[in-house]
Amino acid sequence: MEYDSIIIGAGVAGLAAAYKLSCEGRKVLLIERQPVAGGYATTFRRKGFMFESSVHCVDALYGDEELMRLLHEYGLDKKVDFVQLKDFSRLIYPEHDFVANFNLDDYSAALKKFFPQEAKGIDSLFSRVRDFSRQMRRFTRFPAPYWLKLLLSPLISPLVVKFCFCTAENYIRKYIRNDKLYGIITDIWKFAGLGPRRLSALYFFIIFNGYYNNRTAYIKGGMSRLFDAMVSDIRANGSEVRFNTTVEKIITFRGKNVKGVVTEKAEEFLAKTVISNASGLNTFDCLIDDQAVKVRVRPELEALEKSISATQVYLGLSKPAKQLGMDQFMFSVNSGYDHDKNFSYSQKGDYKNCSIAIVDHSQLDPAQAPEGKGTLLIMALDSFANWQGLDPQEYARKKSEAAKILIQRAEKFLPGLWANIEVTEVATPITMQRYTLSPQGAIYGFAQTVAQSGINRLSQDTCVKGLFLAGAWTQPGGGVHACFVSGLDAAEKALGLLTKRN
Repeated sequence: MEYDSIIIGAGVAGLAAAYKLSCEGRKVLLIERQPVAGGYATTFRRKGFMFESSVHCVDALYGDEELMRLLHEYGLDKKVDFVQLKDFSRLIYPEHDFVANFNLDDYSAALKKFFPQEAKGIDSLFSRVRDFSRQMRRFTRFPAPYWLKLLLSPLISPLVVKFCFCTAENYIRKYIRNDKLYGIITDIWKFAGLGPRRLSALYFFIIFNGYYNNRTAYIKGGMSRLFDAMVSDIRANGSEVRFNTTVEKIITFRGKNVKGVVTEKAEEFLAKTVISNASGLNTFDCLIDDQAVKVRVRPELEALEKSISATQVYLGLSKPAKQLGMDQFMFSVNSGYDHDKNFSYSQKGDYKNCSIAIVDHSQLDPAQAPEGKGTLLIMALDSFANWQGLDPQEYARKKSEAAKILIQRAEKFLPGLWANIEVTEVATPITMQRYTLSPQGAIYGFAQTVAQSGINRLSQDTCVKGLFLAGAWTQPGGGVHACFVSGLDAAEKALGLLTKRN
């Protein structure tokens, strides 16, 4: 049997691609090596506690914003329940501690209260953010093929184009002089995984706008509820989803046209198109069957900079974290205001000084913990190099020590945390790589530098006809929202080719 499309990997992008294609009446085979869908964004259980693997919250998941519109288009918004978030995060710095909500006016007012001498710069910068929001919305909703939108972008979204060619620091420093204010404004850098000195202004402001200028929500029962609904619909549409199955090879005709895939059980499946949710590096270094293609493409991909990884501590608590002082669902804790220095702390594995996020999902959804109990996630960005090559004993010791330091830091804000821990689970960059096969455990794909962002980022198209890429390594980048868009874009490209062949 020949499928219209085979999708390798049921991460967010692969799942979105398979979902769209199946809804369009195409015969799809979605293959995933893990027993569940979601990739980095899945959930897992330990002793009655449910944990989000990585998701803090998802932007554009409210009202008329992009991701909610996409869910509404397919009726998925009716298959899950949403918990509206009141505030985004409590921002904690040595001299500042306040709550940022999803209203840019409120955020601006708070900053001007702390830094009245910078009021003019704050107003000017946030005015540009509003302009960017309108232009970005105009670009995404403009009724034209993508290539035409790119051609017209200097006219319909000039600020978006401008952001493609500068760093977050370059642009923000035009308006903000105070170093502490600059540090607070760039707090969102963690969601892109790169310090503001090198981070693309385009991706920085996409995330900044998503959380400080738009409301968002959380899915009750965790992101896996949405993924389970999508898998159910894919099957109901007459397509197939296979878990616990690993693709070992992508078959091509002399490296020019895709033909199908081969699994680790030597099963061969043929398809008119293939969408790989694996990284471009794995797709062309491990999966593609043509050696000449590997030799040609590998150097280009290996030259690209990978994003950072993370170490995360998951805690099951004997009481809700709110009773320990967790007065917001997320804390952003920073030992200093210089985020490029904070990024370097993460690169070096300095868990005592790096920025951390503390997230209480059970505050939003108490059902994620047994009655009267709670969960907590402590996240620190981290480098794969800090963990690479350790023997089992060294690895276990380092993991235990890192978790201890991170819990101690969290306890400064949540007195009594240690005494209320029932379950502890720790994930490192090694865990990230092992679970997702993401090279070096990179959680955001390729780093969002100016040279690797926007239209400069790896496309869904490849040199093999009928083979497309999807996921954090491609346009537009990492995160649930971006991966969802990437998967739908890859599906559109596959549909275009399938329509021509029909």
